[in-house]
Amino acid sequence: MKCWITLLLVLSGSLTSAEGVSFSRDVAPILQRHCVACHKEGKAKGKYRLDTYEQLRKELEPGDLESELFFRITTEDEEERMPGKADPLAGAEIDVIRKWISEGAQYDGEDPAALLAVIIPMEDHPAAPESYPRPLGVTAMVFGREGRKLYTGGYHEILVWNPEEGSLLERIPNNGQRTYGLALSPDGARLAAATGAPGQTGEVRIFQSRTGRVEVTPFRGDDTVLTVAFGPGGKRLAFGGVDGKLRIVETNTWRQSLALASHSDWITAVSWHQDGKRLVTASRDKISKVYDVTSGKKLSAFSGHPGAVRGAAFHPNGEEILSSGDHGHFFLWRIKDGKKSADRAKFEGPVLRLLKAGSGLFASAPGGMVVQFDPEGQQRLREFRIEPREGAEAPTVSSCASHGSWLAVGTLDGRVAIFNTESGEKRNAFVAKP
Repeated sequence: MKCWITLLLVLSGSLTSAEGVSFSRDVAPILQRHCVACHKEGKAKGKYRLDTYEQLRKELEPGDLESELFFRITTEDEEERMPGKADPLAGAEIDVIRKWISEGAQYDGEDPAALLAVIIPMEDHPAAPESYPRPLGVTAMVFGREGRKLYTGGYHEILVWNPEEGSLLERIPNNGQRTYGLALSPDGARLAAATGAPGQTGEVRIFQSRTGRVEVTPFRGDDTVLTVAFGPGGKRLAFGGVDGKLRIVETNTWRQSLALASHSDWITAVSWHQDGKRLVTASRDKISKVYDVTSGKKLSAFSGHPGAVRGAAFHPNGEEILSSGDHGHFFLWRIKDGKKSADRAKFEGPVLRLLKAGSGLFASAPGGMVVQFDPEGQQRLREFRIEPREGAEAPTVSSCASHGSWLAVGTLDGRVAIFNTESGEKRNAFVAKP
């Protein structure tokens, strides 16, 4: 009830008396922004859901101005009035509510059971500020196909850098609020971004990497998408996020071919097998799972992680998985039976990023460090470290990307460092801030 009243509080007052109130245009965006985070599937406070019109209608009687709802927003009793712990609605806002209810609280979408995030009319995202007042954490990055560009997430945009010079080459606008995952298609033509505003919205948006133009937005949801990955050949795109669901879309049509309630908590990483037929997930629910991407059948799972899993990748032998996370372990486990084969390393803190690349396997570590492993020889090859700012603690590594002999490392304090993985030399470092 409280969140519904908050919705009504902010209904647009720009509607003229001659217009009807549109659910998808006027109601759903505000509900999505202010209420759905606490009142949705799997997290319905007070057993009250607002993430679809179908759920909302269970609590609303169209045309009834004598309802408890209308009483709550008009009463002068501060103990009973809604919204609680907030200013009462203005007269104009109450008039809008009265009009909408009197009109029958009509629905103007196609499917009443669809998530509100899906029925809200597509609009451009806000423009990014010309100059950032402070650096943002570099939570996603990927190299361009030839290694001459490095893409990082910005605020409602993707920033494109010259990795060798640290200069800003381009700014790709019209993106979600923050970017948590970036992936380049194998042919280099498309850039996929996993984005969102926590507790409000989430998107997967596809850009043409050459022009920066939005090609398609194959998914919109009610919370952040955290990870995205093109399959081998680029015919499929997998992604997951806060809702714990694994989804796959076919890139020739951008239609969803698979949607699984895969985990009970966030999906933090997805990674493809080299054959394109299997995929591994990592989750905050302390489990990593392997799926057949055609049938959606779960092939295996490893639940021996003491904490949240942040990264998972197929071993080069194709029959084992490497996984890591908040627990600091670097596990190797078998797909055939989900049993642990080895504990390759134990770090003194979380391993937040795991990157499989041509020059090895890279795992972030506490102290602003990334460790390079030889997964076949079971050897630790090199360490790459970003030194702390003067007087500050060591930075947290929040993203990694690799191309050839180059390794890019991003931190939560907004820095990017470029290393040579063959010599261990740091080639460049810059602040990823326009």
